[in-house]
Amino acid sequence: MRREFRISWRLLRHEMRRGELTIMALAVALAVAAVLSLSLFSERLQQGLVAQSSAFMAADRVLQSSRPLPEQWFMQATEAGLEYTERVSFSSMIFGQDQLALAQVKAVGQGYPLRGQLLVATEAFAPGEATQSLPASGEAWVHSGLMGQLNVTLGDTVEVGDKRFTITQVLIKEPDASLNLFNDQPTVLIPLADLAATNLIQPGSRVQYHGLFAGALTQLSAFENWLLPQLDPLTQDWRSVEGGDSPLAAAMQRANRFMLLASLLGVVLAATAVAVAAQRYTQRNYDAVAIMKALGGRKRVVGGIFIAHLALLSLFSIGLGLLLGYLLQTVVVFFVSQQLGYVLPAASWGPWWLALATGLLTAILFSLYPLIRLLQIPPLRVLRRELEGGRWGVWLHGLFCGLSVYLLMLLYSGNWLLSAALFAGGIVAAVVLLLVGRLFIRLSRTLGMQAGSSWRLAMANMQRRGRQNSLQMISFATAIMLFLLVLALRNELLADWQKQLPENAPNYFVVNVKGEQIEPLHGVFAENNIEATDFYPITPGRLLAVNGELVADAVPASEQGEKAPQRQGFGRELQLTWRAQLPPENTLVAGSWWPEEADYQGVSVESSVAERMQIALGDILTFRIGADDIQVPVRSIRDVNWNSMQPNFYMIFSPAAFAQVPVTYIGSFYLPESRQPELYNLFTSFPQISLIDIAGVMEQVRTVIGHVSLAITFVMVLVILAGALVLVAQVQASLDERQQELVILRTLGAKQRLLSQAVWYEFLVLGALAGFIAALAMELSVFVLQSQVFQMPASVHPRFWLLGPLVGACLVASLGWLSIGRLMQQRTADLIRLIS
Repeated sequence: MRREFRISWRLLRHEMRRGELTIMALAVALAVAAVLSLSLFSERLQQGLVAQSSAFMAADRVLQSSRPLPEQWFMQATEAGLEYTERVSFSSMIFGQDQLALAQVKAVGQGYPLRGQLLVATEAFAPGEATQSLPASGEAWVHSGLMGQLNVTLGDTVEVGDKRFTITQVLIKEPDASLNLFNDQPTVLIPLADLAATNLIQPGSRVQYHGLFAGALTQLSAFENWLLPQLDPLTQDWRSVEGGDSPLAAAMQRANRFMLLASLLGVVLAATAVAVAAQRYTQRNYDAVAIMKALGGRKRVVGGIFIAHLALLSLFSIGLGLLLGYLLQTVVVFFVSQQLGYVLPAASWGPWWLALATGLLTAILFSLYPLIRLLQIPPLRVLRRELEGGRWGVWLHGLFCGLSVYLLMLLYSGNWLLSAALFAGGIVAAVVLLLVGRLFIRLSRTLGMQAGSSWRLAMANMQRRGRQNSLQMISFATAIMLFLLVLALRNELLADWQKQLPENAPNYFVVNVKGEQIEPLHGVFAENNIEATDFYPITPGRLLAVNGELVADAVPASEQGEKAPQRQGFGRELQLTWRAQLPPENTLVAGSWWPEEADYQGVSVESSVAERMQIALGDILTFRIGADDIQVPVRSIRDVNWNSMQPNFYMIFSPAAFAQVPVTYIGSFYLPESRQPELYNLFTSFPQISLIDIAGVMEQVRTVIGHVSLAITFVMVLVILAGALVLVAQVQASLDERQQELVILRTLGAKQRLLSQAVWYEFLVLGALAGFIAALAMELSVFVLQSQVFQMPASVHPRFWLLGPLVGACLVASLGWLSIGRLMQQRTADLIRLIS
């Protein structure tokens, strides 16, 4: 064994000096570097994103309960090294200056908020300033909207239950303010110690108790594992940003999908480079194995030499990749942290193990079949150079490569279903690309025969190597397609996402508007040049039954027994509306919108609700609104864009169905931040109207988009490097055949200019065809991603149809010439010696 190891070491050093292993070593190193750097960067960026988004919960984790939380749980949090505080919230009537209004009372403990900041001011609707303090005993901070409703100023008192509080600050913004557009209750912030004196909490009161926790991820995880088994799922809820319970959950989930997809693209492309390089490397050593066997070397000894050779190469390449990956992500994280204004948290050891597994999988599984063929080279190849190893295991090569790619996807995504879907789609795409590539090569030869001699020679070379060129075209097209796809993610999909949240999107909502106030409000908006949306009538109601069958939450648990209803309802009241026209950002998927008939009865149901509750067109839904039950048929089913900053509804009724129902109205408008001080004067004539400020969450969603943009830009750089390596590896694989062609053509009198032009034309056409196929595949991929993964409206991206062939032609021609340019400059005699 020691002898085989010494031979392998000498062979490795010799071939490293010759440059034979450069492509394979770089391929493995790039695969490892790409996975490590991208995994470290994505994990640190995600943790930073979560940490920043936790400000919208005022903590890293929030425990919500309908009854007081045990003191033991807070003691356990302290032992786990966590910070904690408490918050109690409920609705109550607030009295001040002979006025009264319904408000959200929020009693908070010391340390609130654990994340984010409270903004206060001395005037209503003024720009807020951050504060580290809280109301003292007997003090209250009152929201701007409530100041107008009660007609109070600083120094006045308000009554909360049995206790009077002095207003010492105007509350401008709370980090954990409710973003429910139908919650029209402004906030009164009081000390938790004063809550008992109000005497507002009595048996049966609707109160929400919250425990707020903050700390390191490991500490939170340990506390979470201890706490979750003790929670009552009916009355208690453990919330986190990642868990989808925060207002930013949708943006966070979409960001995860963007980064996950981009990561998978980089891994697949790096693996492709390794496969091509491994095949090229083993072909280079056919003669060496034949000579060893001809000199008496046993198959076991030869196998040991090359297995040790592969192991040494793998260790060197993986080590190099780990070093490069760490340095790369360190540089990128430094600049990203400078731009974001905060230091990204440290990552775990997970990405290191993932990168190591990636290196081993790519180095071993992608090299296993070429190594088997290498060891089957017969000694007779010394005399007959056309002899190669047996081809009995071609299916094995495909199995190993396919298994490697799938395992890499699974390791990196952690989602077997997504990995399987992408893998199956990749197989179908490869077959289609192979057929289309062969067709284009045949067509290009027919057209080339009608052109000049350089074009004819280039097209003849493409046809002669039709099988190899078809496979090369798959690699080229895959590399270009992935590059275009990442570019589309970076520019197009992110831009489409950004379009759903334009700069002038509504940032304020007005709620609790009476019908007779709509026209005066429109007049105020028009007079002050404010863009406003339509007003929607709303009223609370509960879905009771579908086709006479009661839904689960409409039946008391004690009466359900073994015949519990199959349909699960909402478990709460819905905000219902009526509308004569289909709202914007809503699309009909079944049925039709109602006509303008005055007595037409009907309801339109949101598609996900219809699917979950098995509601179909023509079904009769029963609703309880106030003291009355009404029945309406389902006339249509809608897709709703929930990412739009406008009121959206699960149920929309025809106007006739709401003819006798009392309603209030909700609307939205856009007001630049510089004009925020105007709010108080704008609404002094409408004291009972409440304002909801969503500018903060909109800004945070834009921050999420910016973070994802940075991540995908980083991925695009890695994809460009991996794609270039794939192209170089593919060109290197055809050097032996090109040497023979070059010698023959020069012997027959072909001039250097003719040969150079033919090479350029060949790579230009090959790259343009690959780019066109890549653009087609990219467009189909983007369509699937938009419609199925990101739930965005599908769109066509015509500029990529021009960019794909252009990028393909320039990139493949340049890299191809760089790869064989040295070969074209060599003398014929030197080429003959290389061949022999």
